[in-house]
Amino acid sequence: MSIFVLSEKNTQQAKKYAQALFGHTRRNKEGFYEGVWAGNSMVIGYLGGHLYEQYSPADYTDRWNAREAKPRQLIEMQPLVPEKWKIKEKKGKVGKQSIHDLLQKIKRAGDNVTEIYLATDPDREGTLLGREVLIELGLMDKVTSRVYAHDTAESQIRKAFSQAKPIATDELLYVAGLERQRVDWLGGIASFALMKSENALKGHLGKGTGSIGRVKSGVAIFIEQVNQKNDNWDEEAPENNKYGIKMTTSDGLVLKSARQAPLEAQIIGWIKRHSTITTVDIKAEDKKRSVNAPMLLQLSSIMTWAKKNKIKKEIMPFLNNLALKGYITYPRTEINVISKSFRDENLAPRAEEVKNLLEVKLPLPNRLIFDKPWINNKKVDNAGHMANTYGDNVPSKTELESLEKEEQQLYRIIGLRSLAPMMPKGIDSVRQYSSQVDDMPFAASSSSILIKGWRELPELYSNKNQSKKSDEETTFVDGGLKNVNFEVERIKRHPPVRITPANIIELMGKYGLGTSGTRENIIKEMTSFGQIKNNGKYYEVTEVGKALVYNQPLYTFESTKELGKLLLDIQGLGDSETPIPAGTAINKLARDISTWRDAILPKINDTFTYFDPNIEKYKAVERMEVKTKSGKTLKFKKEFFGHTFSEEECEALSQGKEITFKGNNGKPVTGMLKHQTFSGNKFIGFMPNWDSEKYKKAKSVR
Repeated sequence: MSIFVLSEKNTQQAKKYAQALFGHTRRNKEGFYEGVWAGNSMVIGYLGGHLYEQYSPADYTDRWNAREAKPRQLIEMQPLVPEKWKIKEKKGKVGKQSIHDLLQKIKRAGDNVTEIYLATDPDREGTLLGREVLIELGLMDKVTSRVYAHDTAESQIRKAFSQAKPIATDELLYVAGLERQRVDWLGGIASFALMKSENALKGHLGKGTGSIGRVKSGVAIFIEQVNQKNDNWDEEAPENNKYGIKMTTSDGLVLKSARQAPLEAQIIGWIKRHSTITTVDIKAEDKKRSVNAPMLLQLSSIMTWAKKNKIKKEIMPFLNNLALKGYITYPRTEINVISKSFRDENLAPRAEEVKNLLEVKLPLPNRLIFDKPWINNKKVDNAGHMANTYGDNVPSKTELESLEKEEQQLYRIIGLRSLAPMMPKGIDSVRQYSSQVDDMPFAASSSSILIKGWRELPELYSNKNQSKKSDEETTFVDGGLKNVNFEVERIKRHPPVRITPANIIELMGKYGLGTSGTRENIIKEMTSFGQIKNNGKYYEVTEVGKALVYNQPLYTFESTKELGKLLLDIQGLGDSETPIPAGTAINKLARDISTWRDAILPKINDTFTYFDPNIEKYKAVERMEVKTKSGKTLKFKKEFFGHTFSEEECEALSQGKEITFKGNNGKPVTGMLKHQTFSGNKFIGFMPNWDSEKYKKAKSVR
């Protein structure tokens, strides 16, 4: 039997698979890894991200012409849900080869085998980008197995391949990934006409909102809602308070009621009814509590840590550099949800090296003893996007000190967090108090540090817990019959935490806004588009960004969360007992878009425009009209780079000739009329020869 394995990445997946399965990394003439596994000839290929993209609206209908169609026409076409969704091959390269050439290599490899194994990242995105290639290349009928490689340890790679699942096991992942892609496409396309119309109607002419989409809108609304709640917070409002009972003993022990009431009068009534009770029996129970080390950092956790530690630069380039040197691994280069065997094979042998490099004095008694994986990979959404640890190479002290300061900081925290579960566990002494007064239970507890363990390292142990006293310094109160006093305890609610650079990634994850790999870029784009800004303390939504909030009835924060839940339900990971049908999220979004469309249409007529023609920058662009040798009429912009074409230059351009003129920077510009495409729209216009490759490929008007 012959097998073709399609992985997602080259050096971080395909190469590691080859080493684990073949014992070597020799390549065939196509550049794929080739060898023998379990008596079968095998070729391991790779992708490099999404090699296909969604059709643009103009690909589906000629009526969708953003340059010529009137706003009302575009709005009337909403929601634009294709009868048959289509994708097309992307332009560009993967490494040094074109996407087209790589796809042809995959096609040839798939055609020449009897079976295909899909071994991309074991998550929704990995499943989608793998399947879309196999389907478009007509290879899906040969796909028999799905390899879920959660771990890059060689033994675990071999185990994953020997226990490959039927391809049908990832059907829900694929369907959910497809639905997510289409929801984002539909949301962005719908917003094009509807948002611009709302802007014009509400006086945002010329301001726009920058790049928009389902997630960005949700982020803007989330930030605005949190800020509004904080700005208008009334701590005296009944809904922001509840009341409990505080029982204080004569020796200073304070126990609190297990239940509270929304009204102070209810608690006062309980205290009056029990005013005759002055002594209560307090039970005390002593325990030892094991305090485990923190789990490995997630990518979002590293970003949050960096913000809190005043690393103001973007950290992804630093992580990329550390990963390329083999000093760390992280989700964009590894699929390393850490399991017991991975730690044994890959972490433990180098643990002492890393410990000495970081000058950690604590021993590592748990280096080879692990009860369970550090990472919870039950939810497929987390697989391949969680674990961060030190990598295959340990830098020397000199090499580490030669890195940029930020890289040194990141390497240290990732190394410490990877070592922490190997360090001695922390042990606390805990005394739990309990009592029952009529129908009301009361409880309290106190604790002290018995053994610090990994907490000897301040970088791993949060400052708020450092105040705990050691057992030698603490005297626990004894239980028994005690005199007590009851009083009202007011429990205030606090406004939601402001959204800051330090917590925004974490909060986006909590509310399903974006994915672990996209959240940092979403914030970067929203900041660059002027939709949000950091005022030095927390994020605010700008005037431009408020158009995302107040101009989009469709994109409420709750609606965004609802769509996210539906996508999880389709995937089988949500609250629904059984997976819900594909198309549910798309249909929900389409209904919301229809409602929005119907609300806008009565407000506009056929002459409605997005722009104010009286504003200079929105006046119609003056165009030249010339005839070619064959008599065909051409229209193109009369001005380029500050230069207005003369009649002689226009005549030359109409004949397909190249011209040279001086631009507004004083330097010569050479070019000619070429057939071009922008945002899916085809047109003829002057093209300079700045990009020689693009210039040569573009068709001239000859």
